[in-house]
Amino acid sequence: MKIYFCDLCNESIPQEDLEQNRVTSVRGKMICARCAPSIAGAAGAAGGAGATGAGPVAASAAAASGGGRLIAVVAVLLAGFGLYLGWNANGRLDRQADPGPQLVALDKTLGDAVRQVAQLEESLRAESSARERAAAEPAKLREEMGAHLARLEGIERDVGTIRNDLANLSTDRNKIVSIDAKQGQFEQELDALQRELKDAVAKLAAAAAEPKAAAASGAGAAPAKDPTPQLDAETKKLLADFASKEGAVRWSAVDRIARRHDPTLLSYLLPMLEDSDAFVQFRAIGAMRELNAKTSVGRLVKLLRDNDAIVREEAQDALITLTGNPMRFDVGNGPPPERDKGAKAWEEWFEKNKARFEEAPAPTGPANG
Repeated sequence: MKIYFCDLCNESIPQEDLEQNRVTSVRGKMICARCAPSIAGAAGAAGGAGATGAGPVAASAAAASGGGRLIAVVAVLLAGFGLYLGWNANGRLDRQADPGPQLVALDKTLGDAVRQVAQLEESLRAESSARERAAAEPAKLREEMGAHLARLEGIERDVGTIRNDLANLSTDRNKIVSIDAKQGQFEQELDALQRELKDAVAKLAAAAAEPKAAAASGAGAAPAKDPTPQLDAETKKLLADFASKEGAVRWSAVDRIARRHDPTLLSYLLPMLEDSDAFVQFRAIGAMRELNAKTSVGRLVKLLRDNDAIVREEAQDALITLTGNPMRFDVGNGPPPERDKGAKAWEEWFEKNKARFEEAPAPTGPANG
């Protein structure tokens, strides 16, 4: 909206005066309604005086020609006075300050105001957009939270699958250990059969030679066979290391003897279950499982109360393999009541089934011969 100013009083002209044509324009100058009556009065006075003088002059001219000249002079003077007043008013208008610079400054102010309003509108739009985004944030967060929950559920399912796989692996491990033990037992039985076959061949050869020997010597009986297994020098050395003061030496000797899978050496390995070193005990327990030594069950039950957790846990694993009883307790790292419960359960079970696991007598001869 453009604002206009009066060229006389320099006051702004109301918009209502402009709309109702109450503004006067004189020689390109705009005069407000307040200043316009004074100018109109001055002009009217001059015009009225002329009109008043003209009427009497005409009347006088009609009435008496002698007084008409005086009246004409008066009329001329009045007309001149009216022209003077009009000229003076025009002079006042000419002396009025040019409103152009003020209008330029006002336009600049209005332009600044328009720009500020535009900036304010832009700020309001930005604020509105920010509020809309803020209103949309909870829905977005809920969507992201749903995606995270779905991922967590997938991870939980994967963890459950892994647990099942681990349980299956544990079962498979027991099966593999059992198969390995059976394979070792089969190899031992095969070795025993081969030795028996050699003994049978030797006996046949001896039986065939006996008549000749009897004929040569006249009579006599063959000497009785020594029941103690014949040990070579290396085996004697390893068995002698069972008595070493060094735990590492004892462990190495037990490990090397166990790797032979020789059931005739089982009687030497059984005492190592009570060794003072937990690692030696651990290896000896493994040897019992590898040899399928069912006669070691009674000793293994006692190890469920050993001071070392690894010994207790390994002993229970060996008992499950050797007896086929799947009874399992947390005898390794469980609280004392749980460990005691497991030991008692195995002890009661063994008491009812110990006839199946009688231990063979230990060899009478020294280990190192």
